Amino acid sequence: MSTALIPANVQVPAHLAARVGSPSILAQSMAGGLGSGGESFPRISIKGSRFRIVEGDTETVLDSVTLDVVVVGANPRVSKTWYAKQWDANAEPAAPECFSLDGIGPDPQSTDPQNDLCASCPQNAWGSKVTPQGQQIKACADKKRLAVVAADDPEGPVYLLEVTPAALKGLNQYQKELSHRGIPPEIVKTKVSFDTNASFPKLQFGFGGFIEADVQQVVDGLFGTAEVKEITGETPRVQAVPQLAAPAPVAPKPAVQAPAPEPAPAPAPVADATPKRGFGASKAKAPAKAAAPAAPAPAADTGAASLADEIASLIGEVNADDA
Repeated sequence: MSTALIPANVQVPAHLAARVGSPSILAQSMAGGLGSGGESFPRISIKGSRFRIVEGDTETVLDSVTLDVVVVGANPRVSKTWYAKQWDANAEPAAPECFSLDGIGPDPQSTDPQNDLCASCPQNAWGSKVTPQGQQIKACADKKRLAVVAADDPEGPVYLLEVTPAALKGLNQYQKELSHRGIPPEIVKTKVSFDTNASFPKLQFGFGGFIEADVQQVVDGLFGTAEVKEITGETPRVQAVPQLAAPAPVAPKPAVQAPAPEPAPAPAPVADATPKRGFGASKAKAPAKAAAPAAPAPAADTGAASLADEIASLIGEVNADDA
């Protein structure tokens, strides 16, 4: 059985033919840093070998174990994370004590920087950590930060997808096969799934087909944007400093205070009419068929007519809820 990630006889659509074989900055960024051997934006978590969409304090577990994405950005360098404590599956998520988005030096927000330079850091040396299985690895883990969108909803959110150390080799192999055929990664759907042979969450990447012309137009407008570069870590995220409001002037107290007016009732909460986009969005239901008009009841039977009107009204309410 062939182990190729991309079919050898794949057909390139006409609207993408001119881009095959052309240089791709995104391809270089995806390959950068990959050898052969609490974010403010939404991200895709792979905890428990399940895809989870994390937006702020909200986490949505997806039913699917495969995602079709389009990569719209990649940090050309590997990021690095170091935790002082041993990883615990039951512990609450916490930020690493030392991390780097560019793999050169610790980020200024690191609470316990381990060295001035990542290259000479003892936590970045092979053998600085030993797994329970006795394998020597680096205590400071390498990760690849990708910015992706849902292939079927490119105008939805842009997500951060961090590729963990165990999956870096597979990502590198996938990128090499694309490059060998002259296919830029930004014109294809990338199928992201879990390696079922691994005993821990490990991603694998595969060719999901070429993207449509209208999708291509959308994703082309995302490359190099400030949003994408912030997600990939190429542009440092600037924390907004809250501004203190000036104290309001104190009005003189009248000699005789008028009775305070009763507070106006709070307005009823208005439901957010904006539909959820991207992964985790509920699919729109098919419009309900209109109910057939009821046959006119005899004029003398007013009770039957009233009942028919009531049933027709109830059917209309149900159809409106399903719409």
